[in-house]
Amino acid sequence: MLFLLIFILIFEFYLLNRVLKYFLLSPVYIYIIFSVLCIVLSIWYFYFFENKFSLFDLDIVSSKKFFDIIKLYIIALISFILGTIVYYDQSIKKTKKLFNNSYTDKLFFNYTISKKITYLAIIIFIIIFSLFFIVYGKGIFIRNDYIPDRSKALTTVIKILSFIETLILGFIYKKDKIISISFFLFFMLISLGTGSRTVFLFFILYTFLIFISNGNTFINKIRFSIHVLFSLFLLTFVMQLRGLPEHGVIPYLGSIFSLSKDFYRSFFFNIYYSFIYGVFVTIKTVAKANLDWGIIFININPMPGVVAGWYNYANDMRINYYAPYSLHGRVFRTGTVFTILYFFLIGLIFSFFEKKIRNLLNNSKRIYAFILTIILILHIIYAFEYNMRSAIRYLYYAFFIIFMEYIYKQIIKNLPKINEKKN
Repeated sequence: MLFLLIFILIFEFYLLNRVLKYFLLSPVYIYIIFSVLCIVLSIWYFYFFENKFSLFDLDIVSSKKFFDIIKLYIIALISFILGTIVYYDQSIKKTKKLFNNSYTDKLFFNYTISKKITYLAIIIFIIIFSLFFIVYGKGIFIRNDYIPDRSKALTTVIKILSFIETLILGFIYKKDKIISISFFLFFMLISLGTGSRTVFLFFILYTFLIFISNGNTFINKIRFSIHVLFSLFLLTFVMQLRGLPEHGVIPYLGSIFSLSKDFYRSFFFNIYYSFIYGVFVTIKTVAKANLDWGIIFININPMPGVVAGWYNYANDMRINYYAPYSLHGRVFRTGTVFTILYFFLIGLIFSFFEKKIRNLLNNSKRIYAFILTIILILHIIYAFEYNMRSAIRYLYYAFFIIFMEYIYKQIIKNLPKINEKKN
């Protein structure tokens, strides 16, 4: 059965490669690459890695349970690719041309930045800095708990402003390297005090913006490769912080040298946590979660959690305090039929965003394209390790970006008509 599924998967990938050309920001290919890495690395880890990490003892499962979940992951990926192929087949000629071309060269561009943007970066930085102190207080520097009691609304505001700040600092790098680097390093230092993996994401975003603004040159590619390599070590470092007795900027900086004693194993733990751990969370979710279609509806409900009734069930949808049920586990728990339908639909949705991103790049709207890709990557990562609602909300965010881009386009399009009527 497994060999048949692998054969179907390879055949589908062959068909997909003929109609959908790869490029760096392709959400479909990012989804496939991440999924394949999770499957392959999990098999290697389960059967060949002797000194297992066994986070929360989730790795202790039978070969049959592991094998059954791997089959479901492959079925899910087959369904996803099938959705993409069907979307392409049913698309108009214009969309098919978008899929047939690579847009890697469209990522690199020259631009000019107004001095006012630099001032905006300073203002946003001050706001973020103030919000950190409002939410964490002195705890941003040193505290006892990894996750203290805090305002979720203000935390969300910090994340959104941090994302905007990273974008702005990345864009002003070419015009003012000193201000850009100085503010970003200080911003990273304060953000590090949270111990969140968003520090890693902000670093990737910042270095990628520098990469696409410096042209398609050999030196630029080498520099970006070094940044990517460093980001893996940064993620390894951040992942170890939650196990420290004290938390905050001061303990985290002080732990740099002490953590390096076992950095080799920590590096592999980072790979385990990023690509493998989610598979074992899924196995436990399937074993522990109840089949409740009402919960499925709450998870896909776009309304706020209070309105949807999420908080009535949220605490019961966890393996433990640190490990919520995963999206894949929740879907797999419903059975093979719903799994096929769900991931077929996700394939259609990602194909839709693939078309939008390529069309945005075709019209030199790189910022919109890049933001969309980042949001979809967050959905992919969250789907493997976090609850269904947390992952799906990023799809709603992506649709909202598309909607706002459409509104902006309509306003610009209708401005001449409005001016003519006034005249």
